[in-house]
Amino acid sequence: MKKRPTIVVTSLVMAFVLTACAAASSGTAESFQDRLNSALSKGWVDSDLYDSVKADKEYRPQDDFAAAKNKEWKLEMGNEYSGVFQDVSDAVLEKMKKAATDESLPGEEAEVLRKYYALSSDWDYRNSQGVEPLKPYIADIESISSMDELYAFFGDLERNPLALAPITVDVMDSYHIEEYPDINLTIVDTPKLSLQAPNGKFYYDKLNSASTLEMYEQVENKVLYMLEALGYPKNDAKKIFKNCLKWEKAVASSTVDMTLEDVAKSTKTRDEAANIAGKFPLIKLLDDWGFSNAEYLVISEFYTKRLAGLCKKSNLDEMKDYLIVNYCLDSAMCLDRDTLDKMSEFSKSKTQQPMDFGKSEQQREDSLQFEYFIGHTAMLGALNKTYVENYFDDATTAELTKMTEDIIDAYNVIFAEEPWLSDEGKAACLDKLNNIGIHIAYQNFEVLDYSKTPFKSKEEGGSFLDAYYAMQRYSVNHRAFLAGEKFRKDYWDPLGKDTSTTTTNAFYNPATNGIYICAGICEPNSYSPDMTYEEKLGGLSAIIGHEITHGFDSGGSLYDKNGIKSSWLPYKDQVAFVDLNDKVASYYSTLTPFPGSGLYNGANLTGEATADMGGLKANLYLASKVPDFDYDLFFTSYARLWRVNMPLEAEKSYFSGDSHPLAFYRVNVGLQQFDEFYETYGIVEGDGMYLEPEKRIAVW
Repeated sequence: MKKRPTIVVTSLVMAFVLTACAAASSGTAESFQDRLNSALSKGWVDSDLYDSVKADKEYRPQDDFAAAKNKEWKLEMGNEYSGVFQDVSDAVLEKMKKAATDESLPGEEAEVLRKYYALSSDWDYRNSQGVEPLKPYIADIESISSMDELYAFFGDLERNPLALAPITVDVMDSYHIEEYPDINLTIVDTPKLSLQAPNGKFYYDKLNSASTLEMYEQVENKVLYMLEALGYPKNDAKKIFKNCLKWEKAVASSTVDMTLEDVAKSTKTRDEAANIAGKFPLIKLLDDWGFSNAEYLVISEFYTKRLAGLCKKSNLDEMKDYLIVNYCLDSAMCLDRDTLDKMSEFSKSKTQQPMDFGKSEQQREDSLQFEYFIGHTAMLGALNKTYVENYFDDATTAELTKMTEDIIDAYNVIFAEEPWLSDEGKAACLDKLNNIGIHIAYQNFEVLDYSKTPFKSKEEGGSFLDAYYAMQRYSVNHRAFLAGEKFRKDYWDPLGKDTSTTTTNAFYNPATNGIYICAGICEPNSYSPDMTYEEKLGGLSAIIGHEITHGFDSGGSLYDKNGIKSSWLPYKDQVAFVDLNDKVASYYSTLTPFPGSGLYNGANLTGEATADMGGLKANLYLASKVPDFDYDLFFTSYARLWRVNMPLEAEKSYFSGDSHPLAFYRVNVGLQQFDEFYETYGIVEGDGMYLEPEKRIAVW
């Protein structure tokens, strides 16, 4: 996700992540020790970790199912970073590389993807050009001598492909805003700033901590390196950076955050916005960028009133230096290898552990190409379309659609029979459930048109930087297109506004009440047409059930069938639901995965843990309808789905920062909720996998 806009709309992103409040600390030191002893007494090994499963130790499925079922694989892996989703991602990556290089693949998107990838991956060619491709753009900025010329530059995407200006423009659907139920709103926000953290905070007056000082040093090092590479003397480079920060500080001090509740009252007509902007030519700039069809604009009135004062002749040099600095920062990765390596070196944190465990040099290069050069640009649409049209088929689409419909049918029975729901609550759940939209692999590729932003190939004398800039222009063009469109609940954006279909993921979107199955998750051992029915239920079908359950977990339950935030469950059902979620949180708060980890903060896991158990319950219902169903194969496939092999450093990061339970808990805790699991393996009181019926925590 790109930088958080100053207008902080509660982001209903596709990959739905629940954020829960931390549970309050209570109890005596003795009660904490009792909980710790209880956690350790289960006897489950953290079988996610390297060398945690021993060859000379027996792991009974009745005691530690995850370790027992994955032992052979764990011993084979040794200290190699691996897992099913890593395998799936690797398989998808190989297909993406083929999509970007196979000249036999037909279509305009395949052709433009090959042309772009050829430029991005040809390091000899990029190295031969060095920083030269950036120089004409910097010289153009330097030539600006008046405010009229500056405004002309802002609006000209050929000269200003990054659309750097005193504003940025984005689009959000307003379906969950009662006043604007059927349009895409255009958000006019503050510009990208050099000292802006990923969480959207600015650091111009707060350079008083190790992390903020480190960020300042990183940015300064990058800027000075780039400017000196472009030929600026060191003193001039320092002055340019200083001027940039002076103007950015004025912008940051004029910024006011807004919540979702502020959006409706901050939505203005074009005329109203123009009046608020005063002498700043807001509407002309939007029209120059193609937003002439944007009927309503979401603006910060406080910031918009200050635009004319920020953009005055006395600030001309500072604004030019702002442009120069941010063109350097944004473009550095798209030049030669030396520059890229320097930027990477400057970005290394002295205080945070990098999260690239187990990656080879080739994997890092592939990640750079497909996650950054393609994945962070409008070229993603060409990759997505080429991938789906060549590596996905109608038979798979039909099977996955049927699989999803079967889970919904199962939930129709589960909700109708749920003892804690009132009749009104059952009817409300069924209404939302049966309005879930199903989206399988194919995004809305018909909106793609790469002829609008052409770029030259190597043979034509082009550069990768110009190809990258072409994609930035396309991104602006695409946002402008969306701004003029009505909101479509079934729209799945192919350019990365929503989760890309080549991502190894499936997700539920509460804003559209939709379930989305990405093409990038449809690989063994998640899914294969050749898998048995039991393996499919224990694989991708369990994931689909998990995602549908997100519509009815502690986060999804806040949004109704139309994606509107509302209390749609009857009050007494809400009370019962909260109690059940508290039970999930309390159980996880008794678990400690590895020595020194401490106990889980169970409240942070409630949504994902509930989704795991809901997905299992729905698939077990489907299993009950099949004569001679092989439950052992189903449970084994589920354990295989979540197997992972990682170092302790990575596990610590997931333990402290991820809203999903650790993988071996997803297996052991999830399965111990269901009678079918006990019956299959003869699990009785005293076994490690046994959990008393009254202590079981499945919400659905």
